[in-house]
Amino acid sequence: MSKEQDKKRLYRMERFSQDQLHKLHYEVNVNAKAIGGLPANHTDVGNKRGWLLPFLLGYDDLLWGRWGYWLDILHKGTIIGSGAIPQITWVDTFSDSSVATTKMLSKCLNHHEANIDTFADWLLWGLAAGESYPNISAGLNEHYYKVFDLFLVLDNPTDYLSYLLCEQTGKGYKKGLGYYPTPFNITQLMVSITIGNDDPDVLKRKTVHDPCIGCGAMLLPASNFFLRGSGQDISGIAVKLCKIQMLFYAPWFAKPGEVEGFDEETATIPIVLAEPSRKISAGQLAFSF
Repeated sequence: MSKEQDKKRLYRMERFSQDQLHKLHYEVNVNAKAIGGLPANHTDVGNKRGWLLPFLLGYDDLLWGRWGYWLDILHKGTIIGSGAIPQITWVDTFSDSSVATTKMLSKCLNHHEANIDTFADWLLWGLAAGESYPNISAGLNEHYYKVFDLFLVLDNPTDYLSYLLCEQTGKGYKKGLGYYPTPFNITQLMVSITIGNDDPDVLKRKTVHDPCIGCGAMLLPASNFFLRGSGQDISGIAVKLCKIQMLFYAPWFAKPGEVEGFDEETATIPIVLAEPSRKISAGQLAFSF
């Protein structure tokens, strides 16, 4: 199969009507007016904070409709009457489209100056989530600009950045040592078991929290059911990558805003003295569930 045939099979543009594609082109250019227009080329990127957002909003509107859904909620200030959460269909990690997208992301870091820190900062700048443009050479910026393909990431959603961080750690990236993400198919199962057969309208009013969030492997599938979530992690690079993935796939976690309509009732978990044992010191406290 030729490269052109491979590209056609990967992008499957025949799925979309001419009207949809014209709308995409129009929306990307209209949204880009906020930053003075799209970058003319890679040399413009450093002067246009948020230059990826017009593409993110346009592609998401074409594929999933999540950003439009959440921006409407932010405008109204409440989730009441917002309708069902737009569902993302997560791709199989080993599907051809997912493998091709993973290879694209790995290729972004296949440059003698590239590392996952500067790549994350470059993406955050493009998504208007970083305050300053990363200190990288013009050559590296050009490489990122030409290789990174946001459409593939949005069209084939899964937990790519957990894999990328593990891959870079295996190549000697020391800040990733000790990072062992739960496989994405397992986190999807865990979320499914947790929610059971609960009413979707009840779930969307609840809050989900991951105390060891990593790159967001648990919150990503949870975004199909919950509109408010939080997380924390000891790894700074994992938190950066998590924020990027929430901007890609779960805008309500990335940009929560001031929104009403959530369940605010909380139950206190008592803290008691733990029973001393070989592994528990006298006077140690424990939660009593």
